[in-house]
Amino acid sequence: MRIKKPSLKFLKNSRGFTMTELLISAAMGVVMLGVVASIYVKEDKIIRQETEDTNSRAKGRHLIKVLAKEIRMAGFGLPAGVGVTDVSAADSVTFRANLDVVRTTTPPGSVGTSAVATGANSITVVDGSTFSNGDTIVIYDPNFREYELNSVSGSPSTGSIPLGTAVASDYVYATNSRLVTVNKYNTVIIYQDGTAIKKSIDGTVSTIISDSSISTFSLTYDSATASNVDKISIALTMVDSDDSSEVIEFNSDVSLRNSS
Repeated sequence: MRIKKPSLKFLKNSRGFTMTELLISAAMGVVMLGVVASIYVKEDKIIRQETEDTNSRAKGRHLIKVLAKEIRMAGFGLPAGVGVTDVSAADSVTFRANLDVVRTTTPPGSVGTSAVATGANSITVVDGSTFSNGDTIVIYDPNFREYELNSVSGSPSTGSIPLGTAVASDYVYATNSRLVTVNKYNTVIIYQDGTAIKKSIDGTVSTIISDSSISTFSLTYDSATASNVDKISIALTMVDSDDSSEVIEFNSDVSLRNSS
C-alpha cells in the first residue's frame, strides 16, 4: 500500500506561528502560571493555618486536662471542707491534700470514753510509724465531723504521735464512730508564672506545664468561702506566637474529690 506524499502546493500554503502569536501565548502562559501559583500559595497558607489551629486546640485541650487533674486533688485523703484554703486570688489556687496517703486512727474505744482529751500534747494511735517530725496533720472526728489542724513535733512511735500544739477539743467515742482519724496533709499552690503554670508542694516548686502560647490562667470558685467550695472553674487563654490576633480560650469545671 502506497502512502501519498503531501504535495508541494500544500506545503507551500502551510505556515507556523508568528513571533507576535508566540509572545502572546507565552504571556498568557505566564499569567496562567501566576494565577495557579497564587491559588496554590493561598491554599497552602490556609491549610497550614488550619493545621496550626488544630494543633493549638489539641494542645490547649491537653493542658486544661492536665490542670484539671492537678486541681482535682484538692482535699484528697482529707475530711470534707478541709481542701481549698484560699479563694482570694483569681490566678492561683491553694489547697491541702494528703498526697503521700499517710494516715492512721486512734485505737477503737468504748462509747463515751475519750479518744483524745483537750490539752493533750500527744495522741495515741494504731500506728504512727509512717509520720515524721514536722508533718502537718488533721485530727478528725467522723462522728461529729469536727477537725483541727496540728503538726508532728518530735519522733513518732508505733503507738503515739507527739503534737506541735495542745489539742483544742475533746474527741469522744460515739456509737456510730469509735475512732478518730489522723491524716497528714501537704499544702499545694498552683499558680501562673509568665508562660508557665507551676506547683508548689510545701514550698518545693515544680513546673506543671510551660508553653510560649500561654497568656492567662484564671480560676472561679462556686463559693466565696474556701471550706464550702465544691467546684472550681478553670480558664486558660492561649495566643498564637506568630499571630497575636489568634486567641483561643479553654474552659473546664472541676468537681472536687472531697467537697463539703
